[in-house]
Amino acid sequence: MVLPIIVLVSIPVFLGVVYVTPFEQPEEVQPEVIEEEPDATFLYMFLMGIWLIFLMRILLQLRKGTFRVTQRY
Repeated sequence: MVLPIIVLVSIPVFLGVVYVTPFEQPEEVQPEVIEEEPDATFLYMFLMGIWLIFLMRILLQLRKGTFRVTQRY
């Protein structure tokens, strides 16, 4: 049961490090150029969808009372 919690913590951290810019870039006037970089929007939406599924699953298990975090040695 620890795996869903790890996923809930790691996906937003990963997206925060990779996808979000740390600060606003200064505006420069340049002619319009076609971007060579692939768009990462699909990856962002896919990871956020997985995150939402794990979150809903944990919330439903908490509501039912079946979510337990146990240590196994």
